[in-house]
Amino acid sequence: MPMIDALWPEDALTSEAEARLVRELTDILIRAEGYDPASHVAPRVWVFPTEIPDGAWGTGGAIWMLPDIHALLAGDSERDAGVARLARRRLEKARITLEAALNSASAGIASKSSLERPA
Repeated sequence: MPMIDALWPEDALTSEAEARLVRELTDILIRAEGYDPASHVAPRVWVFPTEIPDGAWGTGGAIWMLPDIHALLAGDSERDAGVARLARRRLEKARITLEAALNSASAGIASKSSLERPA
């Protein structure tokens, strides 16, 4: 069963790009094994997509932040785009976490009240 690790800096890829990367890497691994990507082999291919937190990505002996990577790849004028992308992604993750916590708390309160006996 072929496996591959795919790593990228936090928020370097959109969710759609991550999904496309997993699909394309799966197809590449299937072809490398000598099969057609449409074959039954796909469920046995494992891709481990991993987003590396900002500030935990290093090259050349230095830590690189997403804005630094944007600037390296697209010029200093794109540094702010990296800051903005990271902020949007973190806000969305925080919203999802908060929503899950609120839903969990609400469910806990509802189940607790349903267990209480009338006096």
